Order: sequence, then structure tokens, then C-alpha cells
Amino acid sequence: MKERIFVCIASYRDKQLERTVRSVIENAEHPELIDIGILNQLNFKEDKNCVISEVEKYPQINQSLIDYRESKGCCWARNYVYENFFKNQKFILQLDSHCRVSKNWDRELKNMWKGLNDKKAVISHYAMPFGDDEIFRNDYFSKFKVLKFFDNSPIPFLEGFTSWEFPERPVKVAFMAGGFVFGPGKMIKEVPYDPYLYFYGEESVYAARLWTNGYNIYAPNKTLVWHYFEKSDNRPRHWNDNEGWSDLESLSVARCKSILGVENIFDFEVLWALDKYGLGKERTLEEYERFSGIFFKEQIIKDYAKNGEVNENYKDYEK
Repeated sequence: MKERIFVCIASYRDKQLERTVRSVIENAEHPELIDIGILNQLNFKEDKNCVISEVEKYPQINQSLIDYRESKGCCWARNYVYENFFKNQKFILQLDSHCRVSKNWDRELKNMWKGLNDKKAVISHYAMPFGDDEIFRNDYFSKFKVLKFFDNSPIPFLEGFTSWEFPERPVKVAFMAGGFVFGPGKMIKEVPYDPYLYFYGEESVYAARLWTNGYNIYAPNKTLVWHYFEKSDNRPRHWNDNEGWSDLESLSVARCKSILGVENIFDFEVLWALDKYGLGKERTLEEYERFSGIFFKEQIIKDYAKNGEVNENYKDYEK
């Protein structure tokens, strides 16, 4: 059975885009089964190095190029890709536009997912960092931990929790990383990406939505994706280019507060389309808080969340 993978890439004025796409195609065991959807947000005068050269050579690619001033942020861009290019492929892989993938990544991810024997499994973690030296480390395991909340915010500050020992199997976690997500294609239909979130809160809210819709998130037990990280990274950011970003962010934070049960908000603009982009009904937000160890309204972080663990006995747990 030919199981196609849809790769979602939202790129904002990113000169790494072409190298990311080449890595995805050239390292796939079956590139003919890969479909790539791209939203490339550009300054058409300045960003000549942010486009894919000879794109006609890659039949796998479907893309839109838009003026960067039309962009409404990261989640809006990811939603655009799914709404315009996703064609019900068996699997989805969501990547940032500055990533690299391992050899035979497609086979490895499919086998890892199938080995979980969980039809609602989602594989995600903060991908291993690489820099300008292009050294790709694969010598430690990473999942999530939470030590604090963002200032004056219900949004937990997610960090990588690392170990020198790789587990035998992927490990169940409470969060996801927007720059690397692999799962069944039906996931994006059942839990569509919310275009009304801006940036902060993307990962916490989407994880809660996945989990309450019955999905289980796992950190991979093998390094398959790397994410560019340099302190000197000066690529353009949406919030530096767009004067209206703070209005988008304010609405987004209010939306996060509503979804995560922090505040009762009655602003129609904040609550728009939450019947589609809200929590699921298979498990409750209260159960997710017990599972994750993060209590959003009270801003409580349990020790197991600080240590990168989850509580599988969440149904019997008392706060």
C-alpha cells in the first residue's frame, strides 16, 4: 500500500527554505510518495535567496508565494498550507523552514509510528539543534519539561529535557513542538490548525486540543530531524516587520486564555470559530492538566512536569 506523506512548511523570508526542501526530498527513501505544501512569505524585492530555484524539477512541491505584509503569523501560515494543499494523505509531517532530516526519514517515521500500535499517535519533540557548522548531533534524547510560565501569561515556557540515554520506545509526553510533528493525516482534519493564534501558545494549545481529541503525543526515541539554531541568527521575524503584530498577539493570548480555561471571555473576536478550533470531547481539560502537571488558571507546575514526566494515573489524581 502506497502511504503518502504530506509535508507542511510555512516559510517567512527564510533563506534556509531551499536547503530544507532538498533535505526532505533527497533523504526520503521514497520521494515519489512525498507531497510538500509551502507558503512562502516574501519581500519580493529583497528576498531573492529565499525562493526555491528550479522548483519545476520537484513535482512534489505545491506552493504559494505571498507578500510578507499579508501574513498574519505562524499559525495562520500553517493553516493556509493545510487548507490549500493537503489532500488527505495518510500521514503529515510539519516542519519549520530551517530544518534537516535524516536519511530514510520517511521509512523511519512510518515504522516508529506503526510500532506504537496507537492509531492516534503523534510524534513530536524539539528537534536537535544544528548551526552554521552543519554538525548534526544524534547523541542525546529530548522530550519536554516546564519550569515556568511566560511573564503575565497562562502559557507555559516549554524547554527540552535531555538525556544521554535513548529509550527503547518513543516516550509519551504532554506537549508538541510546532517545528516537528508527525502523525496520521486525519489528525489535521479532526484537529485543524488554528489560524487565529499568533505565535506564543501555539504548542501548548495545540497539544491540549490534540489530547482532548484522544490523540497521544510521543517523543521519538531516535534523532530524525534537526532544527537550525544560532545565537547570531538575524533572519527576519514577522513581529519585526509588521506594525500590527501586537494586536494579533493580544487577541491570540486572550484566545489561549479562553481555550485553556484561564478566563471567561465574551469578546466575539476572541471566540471566533472556537467550535472548530477549540478543545475536543474525548478527554477533558482538567484531565489534561492532571496528565501534564500544568494547571493553567492557577499557574501551578507539578514536579513531574519539571522533570519531563507525565501522570498516566490522571483519572485518580487529586490536585
